[in-house]
Amino acid sequence: MQPEDVFREANQHIAEKARELELQQPIPFLCECSDKGCFAHLLLTLERYAQARADPRRYLTVAGHEVEGAVVIAKDKRFNLAEKP
Repeated sequence: MQPEDVFREANQHIAEKARELELQQPIPFLCECSDKGCFAHLLLTLERYAQARADPRRYLTVAGHEVEGAVVIAKDKRFNLAEKP
């Protein structure tokens, strides 16, 4: 499993737990880049997280962080959205 997939899976658990506990938003999510030593995070609402991740080929990253084999398809002031073919 690639680092970005591990981070994405962790974020899915974060989102599930945040909903369950009704945590105050925005929620800190992990950067889903390919750097296994990355500690960056993104603050997003659960709604915005769900919109960005509607396609399973997409990864949320901090600006300047990359996902190997992916292309940045959208940039936001808070994150980049990368997609693998």
